[in-house]
Amino acid sequence: MVEVRLFASLRTAAGEKSFFTGAVTVRELLQEAAGRYGDEFAERLKIATVLVNGKNIAHLKWKKTRLKDGDVVSLFPPLAGG
Repeated sequence: MVEVRLFASLRTAAGEKSFFTGAVTVRELLQEAAGRYGDEFAERLKIATVLVNGKNIAHLKWKKTRLKDGDVVSLFPPLAGG
């Protein structure tokens, strides 16, 4: 199983801090999460930052990134600060 950790407004929209999935790719994981938590959550996912095992995968073909048992995926909404 893959653990998915949710942060900030994604956590609020989902109403929980994490869930487990058997998704094989990041794309499958995001589709599952959108279906699980609804339209508001799905909209936020479109601009979320995705980390797999602590590494930002934005520079990769990230939606095709394969997942394996024991991976941890962290989903962050856009962050600002200074």
